[in-house]
Amino acid sequence: MITAAVRRRALNFPTAPFKGPWPPRRCEVPAPARPGRSHHTSRPARSAEAKPAEAKPAEAEGAKAEYDSISQEVQYTTLWGQISSFPKRRPYATNIIVATVKTSLADMLVQGMEGHNEIDWSRNAVFTAFGCFYLGAVQWFVYVTLFSRACPNAIRFANMPWAEKVKFRAGQIDLVKQTFLDNFVHYTFLYFPVFYTFKEFIQGKKADGSTRSPIEIVQSAIAKYKKNFVADNKAIWALWIPMDLIIYAIPIWMRLPVNHLVSLAWTMILSKMRGSE
Repeated sequence: MITAAVRRRALNFPTAPFKGPWPPRRCEVPAPARPGRSHHTSRPARSAEAKPAEAKPAEAEGAKAEYDSISQEVQYTTLWGQISSFPKRRPYATNIIVATVKTSLADMLVQGMEGHNEIDWSRNAVFTAFGCFYLGAVQWFVYVTLFSRACPNAIRFANMPWAEKVKFRAGQIDLVKQTFLDNFVHYTFLYFPVFYTFKEFIQGKKADGSTRSPIEIVQSAIAKYKKNFVADNKAIWALWIPMDLIIYAIPIWMRLPVNHLVSLAWTMILSKMRGSE
């Protein structure tokens, strides 16, 4: 049989396919295995990432990515390096910590200057809670998330060297825009109403000591804010309009820590003005 098959192939006779008990075997070269990752590479968080329509030089892309970053990628080898670089690597957590400690400390300092023999912890709780939840979390959303969308050149402008800031007109316009939004929208219509609501929620009780409903708390807070509207806004504008022009021009990772340093002075003013009311 084998001899006949060989002869037919030699004479170009067509032969039927082999029908045996074993199926034809295919030899496939296995694909090379992907190497396992032996390390994790962190990447700075950016305000926005868009696919470019055209390929750009690597250096230009690297500079743009650096300017658009909120957190910074920092290498460290020592414990002090890890601690000192924490604000750059974890700006959001830094903001929460600094806001809480700063606001509580400011009120304690004012209470001491007012001559109190003991700390009024109920009053201090107002500023501590307000500092953690509003100044820490909500203001991050306002300053970093909302402002970066309303002012798309804000983060890039903040992270640029000063020599480039002078030439970047779109960033300068966003600097003025942020200052306007912060003082005449954010502080006036959000910051003060929330502050008075926190204050009424923690300190405000009925004459018989019973708690009030949420609606009563909000109504009382708005009534007090209306009474102090002009004085409160004049005080905050006098400090924050010039300071915002500086704060919105420095690198983004420094924005809220520096903001809190200035806010320490403002919180002491606010505690003196409204803490004992």
